[in-house]
Amino acid sequence: MQDAPLGGLAGPIPQAAETQQQSPQVIVVGAGISGLTSAWFLQQQGYEVLVLEASACVGGNLQTVQHNGCQFERGPNSFMNNRQAMADLIKGAGLQPHLVPANASAHKRFVAKHGDLLALPSNPKEGFTTRVLSWPGKLRVALEPFIGKGSKEETVAEFVQRRLGKEMFDWLIDPFVSGVYAGDPHKLSVRAATARIYALEKNHGSLIRGALAKMKEKRQLKAHNPDAAKLDGAMMTFKGGLHQLMTHLADQLLNPVQLDTQVESVSYSADTGYMVRSGDQLWQTDKLVLAVPAKQVARLMEDLPTPDEASMVAAQEALRSIHYPAVATISMAFKKHQISHPLDGFGALFPSREHLQTLGALFPSSIFPNRAADDEHLLTVFIGGARAGDAMQLSTQQRLQHVLQDLQPYLGIKGQPLWSEESYWPAAIPQYELGHLHKVALVDGALAHLPGLYLRSNWRDGVALGDCVEQAQMMAQRLAAADQGGALHG
Repeated sequence: MQDAPLGGLAGPIPQAAETQQQSPQVIVVGAGISGLTSAWFLQQQGYEVLVLEASACVGGNLQTVQHNGCQFERGPNSFMNNRQAMADLIKGAGLQPHLVPANASAHKRFVAKHGDLLALPSNPKEGFTTRVLSWPGKLRVALEPFIGKGSKEETVAEFVQRRLGKEMFDWLIDPFVSGVYAGDPHKLSVRAATARIYALEKNHGSLIRGALAKMKEKRQLKAHNPDAAKLDGAMMTFKGGLHQLMTHLADQLLNPVQLDTQVESVSYSADTGYMVRSGDQLWQTDKLVLAVPAKQVARLMEDLPTPDEASMVAAQEALRSIHYPAVATISMAFKKHQISHPLDGFGALFPSREHLQTLGALFPSSIFPNRAADDEHLLTVFIGGARAGDAMQLSTQQRLQHVLQDLQPYLGIKGQPLWSEESYWPAAIPQYELGHLHKVALVDGALAHLPGLYLRSNWRDGVALGDCVEQAQMMAQRLAAADQGGALHG
């Protein structure tokens, strides 16, 4: 780290061994969901964009596999039709003919309790009759509107138990957090990890009152805006899976994504802008988007100039401290007669109270059509994260047997799968633990003096696919607005 940019990198004349590449208006580092959607939205704003990707393919953890007549996802399985940004992306990219809505049965979700799978309530009537919560647990939830606001930053566990009671936390919120973050709700910050839920208390004083107010707002919006009614919250994917979104966006970029291009350093000076180096290749640009994991951002900050060395070091330490636990996804097929449960739903989550290392199981062949043969069931199981225990030190075959042992009492599995395939993610999902928003603020503050630098990845502003798309669109709009403002006032 230096106060001034390193000589050869920042100077107007590159070293003799380097090849100066044609300079695009914007360089995006990373071709995952955040990087590719940022590039696509920026191109829609009229910018020339170049995406640099270290791996041999685009998509990050959005990877779809065709295997033995089945189609499954290595990472996220679907997205919800509840974000205008996603609707804009799909329409603008011409992906509407490729959309596949979930089957009606996929609306049902199960949670494990005392060795059984129970369907989660989907409406107020089922909320009264469900066996997931006892009557004392239901009455405790009913008291929620009378609970006061919190006075400090809380973990998800503290927040939910204070507002809704321990039973609600144990059997509904704990498995939900495991399903989204593969995380520990006793460590995750409610303000950072579940910002929309926290906002209900902050703005309405109650989750129930806030939810009712949101429902009213949604009805009013739909009454005055027919397009809003199309954002119905339905679960969707594409005919070719989620990776089809990634390849389609990459194909629409005017500049091909440069694969196998590990960005080794980034420097900046007022004279040359940003100099991005990969091997003997060097690019120059005035606008740079880093759409990579937190530790890679910390590494790429090394050669950036700073008026405050201590703040830059603190920001790098904050980025390196963001935990990404390992998670494995195991997809497998069975003949239908091998599983006694009808698998008539989206999947099942396993609360910590069940004392399993398996986080949950999806039923892809029940969610979407044409995911397996008519006489087969396809399962995708998640294991690891904050509840990993010793499972992540096992071999692939041992982990498969561990998962089958966990699932057997709930699904009634007989015998071994027809086939199985594991995807191991050593750094899967960033954990928004207590103090996370402070870490993000440290990073933003340390880089605020650098014009045209944008950070876009799931270590900030939400881990869901919809969050990443929404933030990418907002970033592109802010960048374009800033340039237009400069042109008007310059």
